[in-house]
Amino acid sequence: MTHILIIGKSFSGLKDHLITHGYQYTVLQDKLATKSPEKHLKNRLVVDFANPNALLEASSAIHKKKPIDGVVTIYENYVLHASRISTHLGLSGMSEKAAQACTDKELMRELFSQAPAKISPDSAVITSEKDVQTFAKSHGFPLIIKPANLSKSLLVTKSTSFEELITNYRKTVKQITSVYAKYAPGQTPKLLIEEFMEGPIFSVDAFVDANGVPHVLENVVDYQTGYDIGHNDNFHYSRLLPSQLPADKIKAIRQIATTGCRALGMTSSPAHIEIIYTKDGPRIVEIGARNGGYRERMHRLANDIDITKNALALALNQPLDIAPKKNDPVGVFELFPKTPGIFQGIKNEDALRSLPSLNYLSIKAKPGQLVGKASDGYKMSAVVILHSSDAIQFHRDQKYLRDHIHITATPIN
Repeated sequence: MTHILIIGKSFSGLKDHLITHGYQYTVLQDKLATKSPEKHLKNRLVVDFANPNALLEASSAIHKKKPIDGVVTIYENYVLHASRISTHLGLSGMSEKAAQACTDKELMRELFSQAPAKISPDSAVITSEKDVQTFAKSHGFPLIIKPANLSKSLLVTKSTSFEELITNYRKTVKQITSVYAKYAPGQTPKLLIEEFMEGPIFSVDAFVDANGVPHVLENVVDYQTGYDIGHNDNFHYSRLLPSQLPADKIKAIRQIATTGCRALGMTSSPAHIEIIYTKDGPRIVEIGARNGGYRERMHRLANDIDITKNALALALNQPLDIAPKKNDPVGVFELFPKTPGIFQGIKNEDALRSLPSLNYLSIKAKPGQLVGKASDGYKMSAVVILHSSDAIQFHRDQKYLRDHIHITATPIN
């Protein structure tokens, strides 16, 4: 029976897939991400991921007991650990250099700058207000401040003036330690400042094989941000399939995705490429060595593509199957409040639950919980997924969601 080692932590969808398809698995779980590390559960070994030697010793012990055939991780925080373990065990995976570049936007930008053409914005690490001033003097506004090694738009701010830039920098510095402690324990906080790229946002996923060849999906995902729907926040409000782009722009996005994956030296890894289509063509925001959020569900519903199966195929050095078999409309929507406050609920929740296209609803926030903007370090209050083979019905429900479904929160005095 094929044995898969899952690094860091798992989620139910991956474990269900492994069980359904006859795999054996072991989770090498991060002690800091474990509620009850003292419990000895089946298929789980809890380890202190801050201790590299203990991590490798634990993987060797698991491998000795039952040989491991493939190593996978689904969270950004564990990409580098997975690289070290796969190398240690002599299995398919990424080099440590590539894994570092995929999880640190400073290193990522350095490698992008060596590509044959410009594929990403100018950026710099900032550790002081003087650094902020120096970059601002040589670049026009707007400018973006973002963590180099966080995800989900946490602490990402956009500034249109120098005064706003300094205010956002000071606010981020105050929040950064607590946000990292909550969402990226063990990571060292690092801030970047970079050019703001004007244009709509898109993404595409890929699977990079053991020879470093990126196999990019045909299906590009269209985004709307919080700014697009009237929020003063840079979160991803919607992810939509199929793309409304013309064929030539989809081709350009897929080409720059290939260039970016090659620039990072990726091998035997999924890739999630976020792109802004500027007046000068597509530019890469970042590449993650994982599949994009919600992509397993999105591509299954829209295209009948099994994302998890393909991620496992990379780990096992097996053939991929990424050709779309259909093209249904699907949308994933993350709901945030416009202003911080105490969560009360979702306006028109009953109507939302009755929409014909509703596929999934998860209310993340609890009554009485403090909720807020992604730029202030909060995660979404709710997630909605719409899907229908009837495009007219889908777009009707999408419009209702945009116009009538909102997070309600009581302002804090």
